[in-house]
Amino acid sequence: MPPKDVSVEDGTQTEEIVARFGPEARAVSESRRFLRKALAGLLPAPGDADVLDTLVLAANELTTNAVLHARTEFSVRLLATPAFLRVEVSDRNSRMPQPCLTPADATSGRGLAIIDGTGLDWGAERHRGGKTVWVQGRRCGPSADGDGPS
Repeated sequence: MPPKDVSVEDGTQTEEIVARFGPEARAVSESRRFLRKALAGLLPAPGDADVLDTLVLAANELTTNAVLHARTEFSVRLLATPAFLRVEVSDRNSRMPQPCLTPADATSGRGLAIIDGTGLDWGAERHRGGKTVWVQGRRCGPSADGDGPS
């Protein structure tokens, strides 16, 4: 899907790409491929490779959470400004994510801790019909001195 140009409140030009996925386990790898392709299509600036890889890792954790915990269809939305890249995962379950202490022998439960460790900004917002969990990183290109989408 080609990017769609949208403007955020401050007038900054933003590119937006959205895809929807079912609540099946295969959707995690499908959404990861979608995101990698979408990010590559934005012609990242030199130096953006690290933030792109980190965003894909974080988004992978968010989509895994959508499949395991929300158990609903979900969407992945990429917003790109000259300064920021933001990935949003929205599902139809209003239960907010809860970071927790995970026992060393647990096989799951570390996703939000992984995201916390990436250095990306992240948050969650409840809305009518579900929630959106997002991660955002600063781009490294010459225009990377503005504010990100809000």
